[in-house]
Amino acid sequence: MVRVRAIGVNFADVFARLGVYPGIPNPPFVPGIEYAGTVESAGHGVRGFRRGQKVFGFTRQNGYAEFVCVPAQNATPMPAHMSFEEAAAFTVAYLTAYHGLVNLAHATRGEKVLIHAAAGGVGIASIQIAKALGLEVFATVGSDEKARVAREQGADHVINYRARDFAGEVRRISLGYGVDIVMDGVAGPAYRKGLKLMAPMGRYIMFGVSAVNAPKRLNFLRIVLDYLTAPRILLSSQIRKNVGYHAFNLYFLTHKTDLMRSSISALLAWYRQGALKPLVSATFGLDQVVDVHRLLQSRKAVGRIVIIP
Repeated sequence: MVRVRAIGVNFADVFARLGVYPGIPNPPFVPGIEYAGTVESAGHGVRGFRRGQKVFGFTRQNGYAEFVCVPAQNATPMPAHMSFEEAAAFTVAYLTAYHGLVNLAHATRGEKVLIHAAAGGVGIASIQIAKALGLEVFATVGSDEKARVAREQGADHVINYRARDFAGEVRRISLGYGVDIVMDGVAGPAYRKGLKLMAPMGRYIMFGVSAVNAPKRLNFLRIVLDYLTAPRILLSSQIRKNVGYHAFNLYFLTHKTDLMRSSISALLAWYRQGALKPLVSATFGLDQVVDVHRLLQSRKAVGRIVIIP
């Protein structure tokens, strides 16, 4: 049992509230998949934790609370200089980015990566990890303010997709080569254009569909249009192109305990070296959760938002 000191807010929480996130319990339920806090107590046979110890991690819902019970393997001791706010903003974003770039794409130094929604939580994590790996980063954002954030995080080429065609800019800057990896948590038009940018041996990593979000509810018209206009992947043509596709949802990878633990260990090593640092742009109280979700759905937020119960 963990006394929660900070709660990471994710788009998955919005989709859970709307009843469209796969695998969530039937209402009523407590949302929230990311926490940081102190150990309150441990079950019989649990070793390696003590009361008051600072921990953080992932939970399958129930995170919007003052206390949360999690399996011991889902609790990670916090580094000495990590704040509760940073810890609550770390697990989901950085594991998502690491799993995509390292476990699935096997990114290697010198490769080119296109990162969509680059000023968001996973976007910033992806930029930081990509630079730690020695990649050339192409980043797309939706405003000049978000472009500034992406540049500050280390992106080599930042494109405001509302002002310029990002696909044309990537081709121009790369001299027609395209990119080796696409990190896409948006889908929609970004997916349709991104598929055509992959160089031979390219890897397309899909981990979200935030394009279907609207300020108050899901955009069902967008969902239908995206389905009808999505490119069809034909095996014969993909073999000729030598490209690969991976789609994943971190929520359904919790059973891969060894993989998740080794990934977290690698991420924390980079954190201790100063290569990774979560950007927490705003904190709210638990009684302001409605405002938090409105801010997320407005798509105006940058970095991570954290709730302090």
